[in-house]
Amino acid sequence: MKNYRGYTAEEFASDDDFILWVTAGQEHPSVEAFWKTWMAENPDCAEEVNEARLMIRAVLEERQYMPDQRKQDLVWQRIRQTAQLKGPQARHVSFWSHWYNRAAVIAAIVGFGWATWSWLAHPAADTAAPLASRGAMRQETNATKLPITIQLEDKSYVVLQPQSKLEYPVHFEKGSREVYLEGEAFFQVHKDPERPFLVHANEIVTRVLGTSFTVRSFAGEKDVKVQVKTGKVSVLKEHGDTATDRDAVEGVILTPNQQVVYERREMKMTKSLVENPTVLIPVEKLEFEYADAPVAEVFRAVEEAYGVDIVYDEQVLANCHLNASLTDVSLHDKLKLICKGINATYEVIDSHIVIYGKGCANP
Repeated sequence: MKNYRGYTAEEFASDDDFILWVTAGQEHPSVEAFWKTWMAENPDCAEEVNEARLMIRAVLEERQYMPDQRKQDLVWQRIRQTAQLKGPQARHVSFWSHWYNRAAVIAAIVGFGWATWSWLAHPAADTAAPLASRGAMRQETNATKLPITIQLEDKSYVVLQPQSKLEYPVHFEKGSREVYLEGEAFFQVHKDPERPFLVHANEIVTRVLGTSFTVRSFAGEKDVKVQVKTGKVSVLKEHGDTATDRDAVEGVILTPNQQVVYERREMKMTKSLVENPTVLIPVEKLEFEYADAPVAEVFRAVEEAYGVDIVYDEQVLANCHLNASLTDVSLHDKLKLICKGINATYEVIDSHIVIYGKGCANP
């Protein structure tokens, strides 16, 4: 194994051995053992490693395409030939399922453009005429049935879904990075504190520094939706022609596993949890096996794992303890099992989980 000291999150997320560990480590004991040992010896690298893991998981949840066996073999050969190619040029990549040769396939997915192939390539997008207010702009329209990947000048990546259009500057100016979306796209934004990244999607604008998230804004749909995978974003109603005008508009802040839905008719935003929240911390740190554990301890573990807020009456539930195995079940199933064990119920309000219970008898 190579020396990973000094690797950035992007470098981890494009490394074959790291991808194999994240996606199928339990099936490869030597890989699993190496990374567990390496993490224990390099705790100062945990932040970059965790961010890379989240990047991979975020990409895996995008809709993907499974080519036939012949094409899979050809793609794998091309990956081997091009895996060392890097550069600012935009490349277009179609996505496929990671279940065949996962290490190879995910390497291509997370590489966001290292592998290209002629049978799924689509014509280069036409460059839109320069706009006086935005500078020289480029427009990408995905008229295919498959997602395509676009690499922006700042090393950010956009997975543009079918029937969607993205307009973006050829060169980002100082001060901010602004793109314009019609349809649906997943964004992996390169960190740049000096230049916030803004996604304009009809009635709303999403502002970030460096994170990954999905925006869905089709003209014919009644709602606009923003879902966060990693990092933090602010979502505002589109208003005014200047950044100052937008900053004055009230909006919402989203963190991982949160979403906001903008209802066009009512012109209002509703913040909530995503339908299926995902675990945000390394799997090896999770311990969801409980024997007579105080419920407060259980709630803290769930909050940390999923980045959610659990609201409950600490005095009322102070005597409640839990005996349960909550490993390998979804967040909602965990909550159901916890509530069953302490004779309580739960409700999701806004982005919070509220627990209702009458308490437990003294042990």
